[in-house]
Amino acid sequence: MKLLKIGISGVRGIVGETIVPELVMDFACAFGTYLDSNNVLVGRDTRVSGPMLHEATLAALISTGCDVLDFGICPTPIIQYMVKDLKAGGAVSITAGHNDLKWNALTFINQDGTYLNMFQGEEVLDIYHLGKFTKVSVDELGRAEAVDGYLDVYFKKLKKFLDSESIKKSNFKVVIDPCNGAGAKIIDVFGQHLGFELIPVNNEPNGYFPHDPEPRPRNAQEVASVIKVVKADVGFLLNSDVSRVSLVAENGETLSEEFTLPLIASYYLDKNPGTVITNHSSSRMIEDVAQKKNCPVIKAKVGQSYSIQSVLNEDAVIAGEGSGSVAIPDFQHAFDGFLTMGLILEIMAKRNKRISDLVEELPRYHIVKEKIHCPPTRIHSVVNEVKKLFADRKIDSMDGIKVEDQDGWVHVRTSATEPMIRIIAEDRSEDKARERAEEVLNFVSLRVK
Repeated sequence: MKLLKIGISGVRGIVGETIVPELVMDFACAFGTYLDSNNVLVGRDTRVSGPMLHEATLAALISTGCDVLDFGICPTPIIQYMVKDLKAGGAVSITAGHNDLKWNALTFINQDGTYLNMFQGEEVLDIYHLGKFTKVSVDELGRAEAVDGYLDVYFKKLKKFLDSESIKKSNFKVVIDPCNGAGAKIIDVFGQHLGFELIPVNNEPNGYFPHDPEPRPRNAQEVASVIKVVKADVGFLLNSDVSRVSLVAENGETLSEEFTLPLIASYYLDKNPGTVITNHSSSRMIEDVAQKKNCPVIKAKVGQSYSIQSVLNEDAVIAGEGSGSVAIPDFQHAFDGFLTMGLILEIMAKRNKRISDLVEELPRYHIVKEKIHCPPTRIHSVVNEVKKLFADRKIDSMDGIKVEDQDGWVHVRTSATEPMIRIIAEDRSEDKARERAEEVLNFVSLRVK
């Protein structure tokens, strides 16, 4: 079965099956038409399919009259930041983030540096489906220009936003694994600006991922081993476009990606109290942290676009997801892995505590994450059938199916990035969390065969 995921912020699929140059050019033409010949930034991660999709995207945008500022290999949050800095009309980031090497995607970014919202995304999709692309004459074709110097612009701003002096004085030794993705080598510049000793792992931008580019404990063993050998203070795992981060403590404990948001919120809300945005699949840790700070929590659908739109609607001070994604609107309206790592280092420096000590201060839950492949033609009906399991329970249907009680919850939803059903369960008891997840997994498994 050929897999293609079309959403409000872009298109994603398997290279050579659904993600092919013709489709990429059509979507890029639709976006260029939407931008109405405005300047557009283009960047990509290091996947081996990147150069092919990059050239197709450039050609399409130029054909619609857009001038292209070519960032080459560049993390998505830096592209998002530079859209506003350069006053561009938008951007295209060519990356599949946490997906494995066979996947790639086009992510469309608006003039505010955020993923397209629902209305903008629908307008681009309408243009794509109608096939009514702007086609300019030779003398109106856009031009492509390679851009440099943007790393200093971004990292100087980040350094100013953080308490960089406290970080530098702490003389941290930091292990970072960018998984040979867009963050490779750029983490060196990050370390130089914040003044810590960097111990890089998988730091070659060659497009071959040594493990799944998803920041989770199962992919963190190499970082954990290095931390123990070099006696580092903390370790970070990044996805391929540096929008997600998970942590490894100084004792080698590989921490769930669920800790990233509540760890930062527990510090940031002391200085900047206000509304917190998260989603229905994230740990209750963030709700407990926010409640302790007397800050309201609002839940959005899963995905950066929905989170950031909720931030704008609710004037929130922080947003994030249990995937290791964090956004601080006072810096930029984007999930930003460099900002996330910088804030973790600031917390360690200002509170003079180890990661293991900071994590111990957070409420502990046990979360189980399962997924099961399902044909796209049946995926929504299968998820809807899960309601039968909970006929006598209160069901939240905002984003899939969620049922919760005093001790925990289970959430069932369709994936926004792959043809699969995700099942996430949490409880104070590890056994009960597993029981919640397995009940749904068994029910769904019988219906997708």
